[in-house]
Amino acid sequence: MTSLLPAASTDIYERIVEETRFARWAELRAAVPAIRTGKRIAPAPDVLPFLVFEDGLGMLTPYVDNVYELLDGRGTRWMRVRGTYEAIARGLAFLGITATAEPAWHGRAWWNSFQLRFPVLPASDHPLLDRIEGITRLSSPKRSDLRRGVHQYDVGPLTGNASRLNQSLLDRESGIRLQPGGTLWSFGRTMDIDHTLTEAEGLAIGNWIEVPESGGIPWVTMTYPWVTATFPWAASPAAQRRSLMAAWFSARPIYARLKNAAGSVIGYRRCRACHAVSPAVSGRYQIAGQSWSPAPAGQTAYIEAMTGFRDADGVEARSVALMAGVTLADGVPPGRLWLKPEEVTAGAPFAETPISLPLRATVRERFKFLVRF
Repeated sequence: MTSLLPAASTDIYERIVEETRFARWAELRAAVPAIRTGKRIAPAPDVLPFLVFEDGLGMLTPYVDNVYELLDGRGTRWMRVRGTYEAIARGLAFLGITATAEPAWHGRAWWNSFQLRFPVLPASDHPLLDRIEGITRLSSPKRSDLRRGVHQYDVGPLTGNASRLNQSLLDRESGIRLQPGGTLWSFGRTMDIDHTLTEAEGLAIGNWIEVPESGGIPWVTMTYPWVTATFPWAASPAAQRRSLMAAWFSARPIYARLKNAAGSVIGYRRCRACHAVSPAVSGRYQIAGQSWSPAPAGQTAYIEAMTGFRDADGVEARSVALMAGVTLADGVPPGRLWLKPEEVTAGAPFAETPISLPLRATVRERFKFLVRF
């Protein structure tokens, strides 16, 4: 730096003071970039709350883990479109989540509500769903209410044409609330299992016929009801065997058993579909990319179970199996869908499959079994 004093100055004190200040110019020069970048480019952690308050984004801090994300411009862009569906998308982006807002039909009583449809199941119930709900309510239009969040399992209300049926249970839609008066959450998850019944499993459940030789199925092994012999007489013995064993499951009470990592039973869920099926172009059931429909002479068995909301929560299922010949404990109603471990006293498991599935209150787990013979 050059001297700022007049060339003719002879004041020794002023020169000494000036030279002393010149020695600190290097420190001041280094501080200038820090002053310029300390607010937006690389702010210190202890000033973040003040910067967030300055931008008016303090309302988002309970729902966003990394406050730096609010100061990189995205928070300001969210504020500019707040009160629109675009703001909902921008707000959920702070959580790494995408969802589509679907307004309610204008004819509903709650016409100003909307639901979120998630293309991917949210990773957890707590605290993620609370954050999703909080950010969405801050982002949505003032008149709009977040009614529901759905993924895969979506059962809507029936439309009663403005009749009294609209005030009945038929007007309900699927989902549960984690908080009183909060948002409905209706999630589903599907697992397809293709299993070939082994001889040990068949003998344990009482459904086994030896693979016939060229002479056909021996008469002594025909312990099945005649009403199940719906196959053509011209069918091969192997096809007749498969048809008989598949028809054995029809209308029979079968349960899905869930176990944890320690091998302890979590619970039993009664299967809602047990049919002999055949491949179809547009069948009733879809599994492994193929359509199947119930058929009297079907050679494969389709068995499906779906857990209910809050059947199990906060535990990981490590195996699922089907149970035949289940005996209920005394006092247990035969129509109960979800059974605790102590409510089942006997049963023969088959088609046991290892899984790794965290069970949640808001998710209905759907297990599809295709049993071959």
